Amino acid sequence: MSPRSEAARPQSPGRFLITFTLVALLGLALEVLPWIDASVVVPLTEGYAWLTGKIVRMAGGSAEVTGITIRHADGFAIAIARRCAGLEAVIFLSAAMLAFPARWQERVTGLVAGAFALLSLNLGRIISLYILGPYSAAWFDWAHLYAWDALIMFPGLGVFLLWVRWLPSRRRPQKQHAQP
Repeated sequence: MSPRSEAARPQSPGRFLITFTLVALLGLALEVLPWIDASVVVPLTEGYAWLTGKIVRMAGGSAEVTGITIRHADGFAIAIARRCAGLEAVIFLSAAMLAFPARWQERVTGLVAGAFALLSLNLGRIISLYILGPYSAAWFDWAHLYAWDALIMFPGLGVFLLWVRWLPSRRRPQKQHAQP
């Protein structure tokens, strides 16, 4: 069996769901390990804070960054919690891509591009919350707890669907129509 036909082989929905669930649970379990937290999550959240501060200051705003905390000149501050790193969306996207039948090169390409897209969106989320915060605590809470929590997961589904559509191994050759 060639690699092309192996990647294009249909898979049962049950197998996809079981694989997706197991990989997602493994990813979520790994995320909370202390050494993963210290070597991945904390540097990521500190990087978000640093980049948010840099972007806000470049746009003429006020932002003082200390670790994971970004402070506005008027006293408003946010601390980027570990659950705000956007890693859950990346874990679910990774689980879906790993459960779907594709070549490993296609999976790696999709994972890298998808993770970059979702983490960039999450940076936009943090910046928007930081900008919104000083103006309205109620709107900040609504955007943080409801709107952005949902909006960060839907793009992951969109990235997955675009990736499936893009997969070269899933494309079927177009039938040639005979001309009279």
